[in-house]
Amino acid sequence: MPIDPQVAYNSLIAGAGAFLNKYPIRIFGATVASGVTGYRFRNRGVSKRPGTIMNTLRMKPTESFEIRSDAAMLGVPVVPGVPVNGHVFQAHSVHMDLGIGAMNFYNLGGGGPNIMVTGQLTGCSFIMTAGAGGSVNVAHVSPTGTTGVLLRAALAAANAGAQIYGVGQYDHNDRTVSIMGVRTGTTWRIYAQKHDATTYDYRIKSVYQIWPNRMKL
Repeated sequence: MPIDPQVAYNSLIAGAGAFLNKYPIRIFGATVASGVTGYRFRNRGVSKRPGTIMNTLRMKPTESFEIRSDAAMLGVPVVPGVPVNGHVFQAHSVHMDLGIGAMNFYNLGGGGPNIMVTGQLTGCSFIMTAGAGGSVNVAHVSPTGTTGVLLRAALAAANAGAQIYGVGQYDHNDRTVSIMGVRTGTTWRIYAQKHDATTYDYRIKSVYQIWPNRMKL
């Protein structure tokens, strides 16, 4: 029987690193400007995750989930045997900005929801800088008019000390990446879950914490 979406969401909030190592999450970002937005956490069917010992050499079956904004739920196909509407929640939603010239930082502080989401990275970069009072400023930038490699290099040159997750840390030809943040107390931790884009079940390839420091989970 599929995991109840609210139970799964609560497990994600309680232990994001452990959850993301076990369950793929496909994120459909909102098209509205960055801010607090309504989303739904929904089952999306079976998938695979790396094994504990042999990693991606021996993949294990698992259940997968998706996060969609309320607006994106229109016309979504129903997956047989799983709840249609899923668990409704509020999130800090980070808009995908079209190129460096349109980039706007969004501040994640101690207020509002304790989860941050953004759309999938498929050649984009996600940039993080330290903000006031322990907060973190974030932005999601697409490589409009340039390549993903050059975008990441340009962001690094223009933002000294920033942490940037982009092309060079994932292969955008056969990978997509879910970026998600969870706040515990006043501390934000931001994660990157890499998926295999060629299998269409978004099976997990690897999971990293990318803020406040970068490490493989």
